[in-house]
Amino acid sequence: MKILVVDDDRVARKVLRAFLEEAHYEIVAAEDGRQAIDILLGADAPPIVILDWVMPGISGPEVCAKLRAAQLKTRPYVLMLSAKTDKAEVVAGLDAGADDFLSKPFNLAELLARLRVARRMVEYETDLNRKIAEFDSLQQRHQLLGELIAAPAQTGQPPAQPHSPIAREQLAKIATVALAQLGLGEVVATEPPGGDQPPRVSYAAWTALVAIDEQLWIDLVLEGTPQVLGSLIEKTLHRRGKSDLPRHAFLAEALTIVGSALRTELRQRDCDSLMPYLSRGLYLERPRLRLPVPEHAVPIHLDLAGHPLQLTAVEHPAPVRRKPSHQLHLLEVLAEAYPPPRVHEVPLLNRGAVLNAHCIEKLTAFAEATSEQHPIPVYVPTPLATFFHHEGAG
Repeated sequence: MKILVVDDDRVARKVLRAFLEEAHYEIVAAEDGRQAIDILLGADAPPIVILDWVMPGISGPEVCAKLRAAQLKTRPYVLMLSAKTDKAEVVAGLDAGADDFLSKPFNLAELLARLRVARRMVEYETDLNRKIAEFDSLQQRHQLLGELIAAPAQTGQPPAQPHSPIAREQLAKIATVALAQLGLGEVVATEPPGGDQPPRVSYAAWTALVAIDEQLWIDLVLEGTPQVLGSLIEKTLHRRGKSDLPRHAFLAEALTIVGSALRTELRQRDCDSLMPYLSRGLYLERPRLRLPVPEHAVPIHLDLAGHPLQLTAVEHPAPVRRKPSHQLHLLEVLAEAYPPPRVHEVPLLNRGAVLNAHCIEKLTAFAEATSEQHPIPVYVPTPLATFFHHEGAG
């Protein structure tokens, strides 16, 4: 692993180089703080820095402060060396941005031990960044898959009139056609059962679409009892006698089919839309756990060859909110690519990205660098979106 040694004392640099090269480290040397900053802000910067405190021009703590202000994607691990032993001065060095501190004169074995800690931290951060990049890639692939599924077939027929609302009867037809793909036979919308129905133990899955032109958020919820889902899994996947099958996951995938079909219908009506979230399923033991579905929502009762499921669509106004970075919240959906093309050629995040802590950190760093000149456009999640993410994480 490469280490940058920064010390204005030529002899100290030479001794450290010889010792660390013997320990199989690759050494890059700098004789002052300014040269160190140039190296660390350049390409292929060393991930570990051994930094002297007292140097002419720019001191060690000042180097740390400049690195912190640079908002580097991966900041180097800084081990500060100094003859200072006053606790207040040590605290000041760590507060400036150093990760560790070693007093001069130091024991070489202790230095190697500190470097092993630094190496573990660097490798951990590298692995974490790789996993975050893989997650971002997975999310982008999901959005792309949604685009492909939602793309209408080229039939040569003119599209339907744009911006037509999806009526309950139309949604029922879309759902029955979509769920017929499960291969159980005909799927029909039925009349709701009469009388007051008692609370039931069930599974529920949720997903959401945003109809951009209409500024409309559509929550979709699909529910079924454990017995019904067990039978559906057995018949569609031919898995008999397995009580531990993921019923909520099966229901979530069934809802993904319905959501994709609805998005296709919107696209055919020339209505641009987003399907930003992965479908999520939960086990609901009512009345202990109740869905935040408004009273006015009308469920659609579906019969899949004798297997009853309930589909509910809830519509909410979805105006674009333009927020400063410090007002962003988890689960909000980016309404436009950010930053705008007129500001930056390559966006940090694409339209439809669901904000997690990593996304908010990236947006905040950019906003601070540009003095909050460009508010961030988002859609605010609904109570159902929040419910399924919070309960699913519990």
